[in-house]
Amino acid sequence: MKMDRSTRLNIRSQNFVMGLILTILLALAAYASHRYQLRWDWTKGGRHTLAEQSVKAVKAFPEGLTMTAYIQERGERRQQIQELLEKYQVINPAMTLRYVDPDLDPAAARQAEVAVYGTVILRVGEKTEKITEASEEAVTNGLIRLSKGGTKTIRFVSGHGEHPLDESPDGGAGKDRFAYTQAKALLKGEGYGVEGLNLAEVEKVPENTSVIVLAGPRKPLLDIERQRLKTWLDAGGRLLVMQGPGSDAGLEALLKEHGVTFLKGVTLDPAAQMIGGSASTPLISRYTAQHPITKGMSAATIFPDTGGIELETPPADSKAQRVRLLEGAARGWLETGELSSGQVEFNPEQDRKGPILIGVAVESDKQRLVVTANSNFLADAYVGALGNADLFLNMARWLAEDENFIAIKPKEVQDAGLNLPGADAVLLFWGLVVLIPMLLVGIGATIWLKRRRR
Repeated sequence: MKMDRSTRLNIRSQNFVMGLILTILLALAAYASHRYQLRWDWTKGGRHTLAEQSVKAVKAFPEGLTMTAYIQERGERRQQIQELLEKYQVINPAMTLRYVDPDLDPAAARQAEVAVYGTVILRVGEKTEKITEASEEAVTNGLIRLSKGGTKTIRFVSGHGEHPLDESPDGGAGKDRFAYTQAKALLKGEGYGVEGLNLAEVEKVPENTSVIVLAGPRKPLLDIERQRLKTWLDAGGRLLVMQGPGSDAGLEALLKEHGVTFLKGVTLDPAAQMIGGSASTPLISRYTAQHPITKGMSAATIFPDTGGIELETPPADSKAQRVRLLEGAARGWLETGELSSGQVEFNPEQDRKGPILIGVAVESDKQRLVVTANSNFLADAYVGALGNADLFLNMARWLAEDENFIAIKPKEVQDAGLNLPGADAVLLFWGLVVLIPMLLVGIGATIWLKRRRR
């Protein structure tokens, strides 16, 4: 084709138009990426994705909130905190992020009573929450506390040999493996108030009580205590009863009204021995999706030294909802004989074949009741295992009518870095950093020389 002035002008015009179109497309793509943020997280464990509970927590503020991080402008943690808070902003665009350098603006830090770098203050109107640990779990718990507005109080019944809320209730130096110190910390982290309750010393349950927990009593409650507990529950109370084989709360009549009966014996699960556990520690890995407490649960839970429960079907004219919450030992049984011999076997005439019902949930009008045939799963020795903590927090949230925050708590994602031996690291360096770039440069130079010779 003959290249004259008109042809060259035509080609230049086409190139200009194509360049203009490409520039416009790039500008539109840049605007769309800023206006509509899409992210894909391909990391193992989803380290760059907020947990379901975190998403629910930040969505509880449709009108927005303000997160102010007090961190040095050039501090080492600035980028880490910024990346974390921006994840919440992606979920809730109405949220406002602010950063204050305490060194450059000490007056603002002093007014906010900030003394630690990395402090994050959440604000909605006049309500604020201060977080000194900038982690997903801490921020999410702060959002939950902020959304609740007031503090709901969960009271643990005491005076009958229940699990203590402190490590050494007698003032000793030793730690009680079966104490509930971690459970107490979990509840406080969610914004709940945690207090003890001696039903024999009060005329009635305090008005500000949201949930009552009866955890593994060794002795039955007094008649007056049972009456006060029943009066409170009948008036729309929320109760969590955890009673293992060695416990006896004396609540047979009260629970029978709701179709719940504790069975005698210890649940044995031979399948637990296959994973290195004990037969007396059933493991539950399948949950009903018909109840908010267990819906979405995937992590297994363990129940050391557990009994069994029988749940009656409610009458046809009843509005009560009774759910079989936890069932385990599908290949096991409920052993009613003595375990001291160390050798037990299933006796069809005395024992109950699995699966064994371990936990139930009952709802009637305003009443909410959760019963488990085990209380050790919440003890310090076991609460950190697998999904035990998640299960307990979901129970507490449902009983306290905080269903919007029932989800799996954020997990700490371990760094899955790539560790290579010395020889492999050297080979990777020379291959990716040296040889491949040199090869691309050589190919480009060859093509350029060939075109120049034409």
